[in-house]
Amino acid sequence: MTVASFIESTSFGVMNDILSAFHSNEGYAVPNRYEVVIQGPAKLGGGGKENVFNNAERSSNVRDISLRVESVILPGRTLTTAADNNVYGPNREVVEGVTYADEIAIDFQASSGLDERVFFENWQKQAFNEKTWNIGYYNDYIGSMEIYLLDRQDVRRYGLKLWEVFPKTITATTLTASEATEIIKTNVSFSFRYWTNLDQNQQAPDIMGRIFETVINSAERNISRNIPRILNRL
Repeated sequence: MTVASFIESTSFGVMNDILSAFHSNEGYAVPNRYEVVIQGPAKLGGGGKENVFNNAERSSNVRDISLRVESVILPGRTLTTAADNNVYGPNREVVEGVTYADEIAIDFQASSGLDERVFFENWQKQAFNEKTWNIGYYNDYIGSMEIYLLDRQDVRRYGLKLWEVFPKTITATTLTASEATEIIKTNVSFSFRYWTNLDQNQQAPDIMGRIFETVINSAERNISRNIPRILNRL
């Protein structure tokens, strides 16, 4: 069996599996199908006189604010490395630690009363006292955030949870007397410490498994065809 015949016999099967996967429910991931779940501080107290998230009326707005997310970025992760020169031959990189993005920015479609801005202003007040300027305890003003990627049936397919989150910066909002062509956006930059994948049992994409299975099956068929008939009878 030559290499050329092996490649020729497997390529069509692999391509069929790729096309089948792309036309199935797996399909492609699209950037406009997502869900963001924001959770405010869980502890009582804080830099201000009260924890605004203990107020049932205010806390009920969290879901509405999450639905107003217009754009968000799935944060990345970087392995910090250093050159390992104590080896023979070419140098290699070794991992020294792990770093996450310092912060992520989210654009919210603003309501008429800028409820989203008020919500995050109150969250920031958990970190300091407007009268005494005392700084609150770290655990009093951190929350969490979950970001999900959805498929075309709105099923969660991938998700990250950001830990120790708080709104670091509320970007200034520009107001103008010119004719309005779009709604106001409230941009908030969130600081977080790290993120974890919400599916700890995540497996490799099905398409890779299908391609691997196709190649193996094709190889077995080629081997079987090239075994002399007399050996098959043994």
